[in-house]
Amino acid sequence: MTQLDFLDGRKSVRTFDPTAQISNQEIMDILSHAANAPSGNNFQPWKVFVVKNKEKQEILKNISFKQQQISDASAVFLIFGDKSNYDIQKIMKFNLENHIISENQLTEKTSRVHTYLKLHPEDISNEGLRFDNGLFAMNLMHTIRSFGYESNPMRGTDFQKIMEFLNIPQNLEPILMLPLGKPLKAGYPHRRYPTNDFVEIIE
Repeated sequence: MTQLDFLDGRKSVRTFDPTAQISNQEIMDILSHAANAPSGNNFQPWKVFVVKNKEKQEILKNISFKQQQISDASAVFLIFGDKSNYDIQKIMKFNLENHIISENQLTEKTSRVHTYLKLHPEDISNEGLRFDNGLFAMNLMHTIRSFGYESNPMRGTDFQKIMEFLNIPQNLEPILMLPLGKPLKAGYPHRRYPTNDFVEIIE
């Protein structure tokens, strides 16, 4: 299988083996790789809650219009946007500690981010959260497949009820529910508009 075959082969799977289990280490490894997704100024404004408990998953299913894949999944990832990560001092400290920038570059890099955000304040609003977390979520879905699992991106749920049930802080912005597991059936076939419908090449 080529890399393109792998990418094109992603489908939303809604029928999981309810007996299949995933280890905590696999979950952490999956998320570690997924976190290599890009984000504006490398702020990484995501927060992930992982539900791996059948009783809790059953409650999540009932909150989510009784969609069976939630209770059958090996785990359910809940992705939230975290605006507290839009912190220039925090990311610059991280960049220094990880030798991404040097002390000599700190003032110039910090000034550049401040200037950019004055031009694009929406990048640290809910708009920016959804953009950055969308990149993370897509990378996560491909990473899940590389570990031999499949997933189903969902927003068909009542996130407010989920946050209350799981005591998730209200300052977080709900982005996506992502059940994952071992597939029992192939994912839904998909067709997409031809490229001529949405591409214009400017020469």
